[in-house]
Amino acid sequence: MPPLTLNARPATADPSLTPGAVLASPHVTRLLTGTLLGRLPNAMAPVALALAGTQSGGSLSFAGALSALYVLASALSQPVKGRLMDRLGQIRVSGPAVLINATSLLVLSAVAVAVADQAALATALVVVAGLCTSPLEASLMIQRVQASGGS
Repeated sequence: MPPLTLNARPATADPSLTPGAVLASPHVTRLLTGTLLGRLPNAMAPVALALAGTQSGGSLSFAGALSALYVLASALSQPVKGRLMDRLGQIRVSGPAVLINATSLLVLSAVAVAVADQAALATALVVVAGLCTSPLEASLMIQRVQASGGS
C-alpha cells in the first residue's frame, strides 16, 4: 500500500450512486423510516424528563440528573443488547426492552418527580428505562446486512 500524501486524490464515487438510487433500492426507505421513527422517543425522553421535573416544581439540577442518567444508562447498555441480539435474535431482545422501557416511563409519569420522597423511585425508574431503550443501531446494522444480501 503506497503511503498517503497531502496531494493524493480521493477515489471517485460511482456516478450512478445518487441519493435517489439509494432510496429506490429495496428495503432502504423502510429501514430509514423505521429507524427515524424509533429514534424519536429515545431523543425526546431526556427532554421530557427535564421538562416534567422542572414543571412539577423540582429543581433543574435533579431534572438534569435524571436526563443524564437516562442517556448514560442507554449508552452503556447498547453494546450488551447488541450482543444479546446476535445470540437470541432481534425480536427476543427488542420486544421485552421496548415493553420495559415504555412501562418504566409510564410509571414514572404517574409518580411526582419533584417530590423528595419519590426521588429514589424516580431515579430507579429512569435507570431501568434507560437500560431498556431499544437497540436501534444494532437492529439497523443487522437489517442493512440482510437487505444487501449478506449473512
